[in-house]
Amino acid sequence: MANLLAEEIKRLLTDARLDTLKIFDLARESELHESPGFGFRPVIWHLAHIGVFEGYWILQKLFNENSMDERYDRIFDPINTPREESRNLPSRREMEAYLTGVRERIFRHLDGFDFNESNPMKRDGFIFRMVLEHEYQHQETLAYLLHMLSPDKKIRPQASIPLNISSSPPRDMVTVPAGPFQMGASDHSFAYDNEQPQHAIDLPAFKIDRLLATNEEYARFVEEGGYERREFWSDEGWQWREKENWTSPLYWRLDEKSWRGRRMFDEGSLDPQHPVTGVSWYEAEAYARFMGKRLPTEEEWEKAASWDEVRKGKRRFAWGDTEPAPALCNFNFHFWGTTPVGIFPAGASATGCLDMTGNVWEWTSTPFAGYAGFRAFPYPEYSGVWFDGDHRVLRGGSWATRAPLLRTTFRNFFRRHFRIAFAGIRCAVDA
Repeated sequence: MANLLAEEIKRLLTDARLDTLKIFDLARESELHESPGFGFRPVIWHLAHIGVFEGYWILQKLFNENSMDERYDRIFDPINTPREESRNLPSRREMEAYLTGVRERIFRHLDGFDFNESNPMKRDGFIFRMVLEHEYQHQETLAYLLHMLSPDKKIRPQASIPLNISSSPPRDMVTVPAGPFQMGASDHSFAYDNEQPQHAIDLPAFKIDRLLATNEEYARFVEEGGYERREFWSDEGWQWREKENWTSPLYWRLDEKSWRGRRMFDEGSLDPQHPVTGVSWYEAEAYARFMGKRLPTEEEWEKAASWDEVRKGKRRFAWGDTEPAPALCNFNFHFWGTTPVGIFPAGASATGCLDMTGNVWEWTSTPFAGYAGFRAFPYPEYSGVWFDGDHRVLRGGSWATRAPLLRTTFRNFFRRHFRIAFAGIRCAVDA
């Protein structure tokens, strides 16, 4: 059994690394050594950071080995080397050689590894799965950063799956009845510290949009003066709107009288039925007020996405416990961009909501904080340092999210003015 688990982990790690390298193949190395904008580190920084994180947790912390390269430990640690000092980085070839060296040593340790030890870092391969999900998360971060590059600086990959549009669901709200449900992840599968402990929440009834807000719907907010009308904005939101001169979502551009949108590999007419994205939490909040609604709380979102009232049980993904597949949602870079809302009827939650798994992340009104009984594990920097009152929770995953991170308990979090994430809007109201 241990050998089978070791082989599975080796396969997952190998596949993830191949996917990471394919993402770096989208642009010339000279572009990867530049910051894409907004003060972010050069794109190439993330390549070696993935290996440094992996080497630190598995080789140094788990097996008490010495660092493979203390210079890399310093340069590619986000705390020790601030963004503005991440310059003059090694070449991609040198970074890949470092990653190969780390991975070879890890694979030697996996042969004969005891996954049943009492050490929670080792049990069921916890630390290997944490490293794997860390790489998955950086793959999506890389997509954010590369999206900021002009389309003519990137190479379009071949589409892996054709898009089949066969559903046109109603644009209404579904009612989620009052009652308790289990929120958070159980301890039976891998989850981050901030997803635990699982606990009972008793919510009053509420209504939530069946579909994500579309570009067409958001354009009405823009065209009816949403960015100029103070009544829709909080004090802090208005200050950010003025400071950053927000007049539309991040990748929108007004061409004469029509809106155009920049996608990963081209620019064209705005896709009216695709979900709006490139909006901050403040913009999402203002749009919800414009619609006479509000953003859902994190608890409301998770109940609408995961709770099956008939079975009185929780779903791992919106549709159930079966693994994500292209017929169920937009994920895993299958389409390299958003898809029209509601076209995956088989991926509906028990409440009837669509796209709660994949397509775009969804802003909630809830500040990122630990659940009652929260315990940092295995390191406080993943969650605890971000319990600052500014970060807000996002749920659901995007088109660039890998399958395991689509679980309905996974909590993403960004600062309220952050706009480069593939994040959108689903509104709610009191019932």
